[in-house]
Amino acid sequence: MKYSLCIAFALVLVIGCSEPKADPEKLNHANALVNTGNFEEGIKELDEIAKSSPNDLALKQSLISAHMKFGHYFMFNDTLAPKVKYPSALKHYREVLKLDPNNQDAKDNAQQITDIYKMMGKEVPTV
Repeated sequence: MKYSLCIAFALVLVIGCSEPKADPEKLNHANALVNTGNFEEGIKELDEIAKSSPNDLALKQSLISAHMKFGHYFMFNDTLAPKVKYPSALKHYREVLKLDPNNQDAKDNAQQITDIYKMMGKEVPTV
């Protein structure tokens, strides 16, 4: 009986001390902003959510996705000058790699931008 009571108490402690989850409504709203091209506002909302739920897996995936989409927006936007698109894209690919160091798409795109700068004999932005 005492053993069962100890286990129950331990479970209550573990459940009560677990990381807070991101508010699903706020997360959905931020994702909707990103998906409609409002990248800056969506990422700003995701960053705000991260203050209270820094270890939420769904939030992490949303941040990765948002930064990848924003990076791609810059990288593949032919209307932007290279001096605008490449540093901006690189910044977002690096954000992805902070969250997921094994993200191959972000690695490949960041490397491509780095190679472009090196090929032109220019310093790679540290943004």
